[in-house]
Amino acid sequence: MTRKQTGMARPQLHVLQSLRLAALCLFMATGSGSACADEPATDEGQAVAPVLAKRGKLILEDDGSLERGGKTVGKFAGTTRLRAGAGLWNRAVDPKIWRSTWNKGLGHTPVASYQGFNADSLIIEVTFRYGVISEPWHTQCFRIAVDDRPNVTGHIVSAWANPNNDFIESGFLLQHIRKQKDKTIIEDMLLDQQPVSIQPEVWYTATLEVVGDEALFRMGNHVAYAKAEQIRMPKNLVSLTMGTTWHEIKRVRIWRAEANPSWPAQKSKVLESRKKFTPTVHNHKKIDNTER
Repeated sequence: MTRKQTGMARPQLHVLQSLRLAALCLFMATGSGSACADEPATDEGQAVAPVLAKRGKLILEDDGSLERGGKTVGKFAGTTRLRAGAGLWNRAVDPKIWRSTWNKGLGHTPVASYQGFNADSLIIEVTFRYGVISEPWHTQCFRIAVDDRPNVTGHIVSAWANPNNDFIESGFLLQHIRKQKDKTIIEDMLLDQQPVSIQPEVWYTATLEVVGDEALFRMGNHVAYAKAEQIRMPKNLVSLTMGTTWHEIKRVRIWRAEANPSWPAQKSKVLESRKKFTPTVHNHKKIDNTER
């Protein structure tokens, strides 16, 4: 059958498909609070849509183009900047993907921090993957922490996808921890603890939503949730902490956020796979290791 016989040339068909996609995106934006034009596709082809929060202004997008590592400071538009002083950071085979590594004696495990903004509510989205364990001292670990430095020593919310780092319990976790300037603990709360299962060298997109006194952390089928007054504290820094295998980061995006009016209706469905957990004072006995 020719184009003339079908009555529709390819360019016309492309336009029609584009109009249908635009209509679908408009429906989603008005019906669920998410907008297709702003939805990234994960490697599995699934859109990552916030549910606790609604996206506001994009604070930054780290697509890997900025240099990092050591004393290098990457500067985004406005006042936001990137530091990656802990651990070793090098470009992977793909020039826009960054690989963190660590060796004994390097001090703290790899950390990348984003700072230079002030917000009460945030959405943080990170696409990353864990490396393969090949040394007895290797650990796979990923954490998003939200802070208010220097006003608070510690982390307002720490979201952990931790398979085997013994610095904290293994699992899919939410934690709040504050300390004195001398590192004496003021308050350490384990807000949620769920099972975690990961595969090395597989890309994951982790999303942390923090709105008011609530935090929702998701990665694939993993879900952790907490509601605590401490979460309301102001925020001016987001940090990413890795384990001691290599870890790779493909993309980081941070938005200002506001409450999603659809959340109360969606909450039970989103959290239905989550195991019941009661927030508790955190008494994990960390190994005394000065190299961490």
